[in-house]
Amino acid sequence: MARNTLNIRFDINRLHCRDEGDGLGSAEPYLWTVFFKVDGSTVAVSPALNLTGDAVIHTTPGSHGNLGDTDVDDGDVITVPAAIGEWDTSLEPIPVPPPFDAIQADVGGVIGVVCVLMEEDNVSDAGAEAGHQALNDGVRDAVNQIVATRTVSNQDVTDAELAGFEAQITSAVTSAIQNQQNFFENIWSWLNADDSIGFKVFLFDHDDLASAGTVDFSQRFRNEGDWELSGTITATSVCPVNIFDVLFAHRSLDITKGAMARDELLEKVPGAAELVEERPAATRFDVEALRKFRDGPYREHPGLAAWWRLAERNTAAVGLAMARSPELRDEAASLFAYAAETCHDADAQLDPKVLARASDLLTRLSGATRSRRLRIDARRASDVVTMLEGRTWAEGCQALGTVEPSRHPVVKGLGVRLGRIGPKVAPAGTEAPAPTPERAPETVDR
Repeated sequence: MARNTLNIRFDINRLHCRDEGDGLGSAEPYLWTVFFKVDGSTVAVSPALNLTGDAVIHTTPGSHGNLGDTDVDDGDVITVPAAIGEWDTSLEPIPVPPPFDAIQADVGGVIGVVCVLMEEDNVSDAGAEAGHQALNDGVRDAVNQIVATRTVSNQDVTDAELAGFEAQITSAVTSAIQNQQNFFENIWSWLNADDSIGFKVFLFDHDDLASAGTVDFSQRFRNEGDWELSGTITATSVCPVNIFDVLFAHRSLDITKGAMARDELLEKVPGAAELVEERPAATRFDVEALRKFRDGPYREHPGLAAWWRLAERNTAAVGLAMARSPELRDEAASLFAYAAETCHDADAQLDPKVLARASDLLTRLSGATRSRRLRIDARRASDVVTMLEGRTWAEGCQALGTVEPSRHPVVKGLGVRLGRIGPKVAPAGTEAPAPTPERAPETVDR
């Protein structure tokens, strides 16, 4: 069976110092992260059934002081800055060429991050940054070497391979620092070089992410003290309607009408049998009705595509926020249930109380996430929800299709800027042109 494209949200969010290990004084840790993925966006299967193409590499900024805390003591917990610990992207299956696609539709992608935790001593700032660049280059070369040796029948990466690449990258980083510094700086740093606390590769494959939804990961480094680095990776289908799978995996829903069979869901989500809780009927909704709306009335209003894309690019971050908050999960499920029950009736009046709840949920989401993208997009959507008051489903779709997501939403063709309260009557005969919004660009180095 063909795999789905997944929205991915990486969030390395916490560094716990159990023992700073620096003797007298405090530690000055810094963190290098290099994210990467091997998927159908840049990699293909050749007719010889080898993988061809280059991995996508996402680099992050800074060396000395990039964690924002240069006075770390035992017991301190550092929040990893978003610029270092977060990556929003997608994971696409790698298609298999004909005639082999009749046997195997595609190959699952892999995604991961290399984390190097350091402690500042005598290496110069320029030397540390040269080492950082060498790490970026080393990870790119290492991952592409792995890609070049993989086939459809040999996709796994061994621990021995990872260990070999760690040694290769560490040597390159050390050489880059020495080459950047002058003679006296090298002597000074030789006397007390920056300490390498730990090196860790977190690696996740397509199928495991599709099944698990959200995975917590961590690594404890008992070197130069005692440190623990923690994070989360969340994966959701690119279709926002399928967010019910994420909600189910996190105990928000018992079962949904029109979804896969209960037994299949329980088999798909490891440990789900122990996690499932009975919920009131209001939290159960007919997903099939939402899909019919997507395939019907939604397509009659091309301008809605911009809002769909906005929802699509945030499903992973939304899933993570809901995984951490039962209240948000239950409120979202209740709103899904309302939409499923009423969206088939184009003349049904939109309930103002439900719209107010939807606006409130978006506001709460913006305050419950570390994702800057979700914070911005949720506030934009909340601003526009109020303009739907007093409309039917059909009128609401038409009106929403005339407004593009932006920092200050504007009604197309009129130049009318919306505040918290938007116009309640759409211009007669207004037709929404095909949208031309662009996705927020990924910062990648291919």
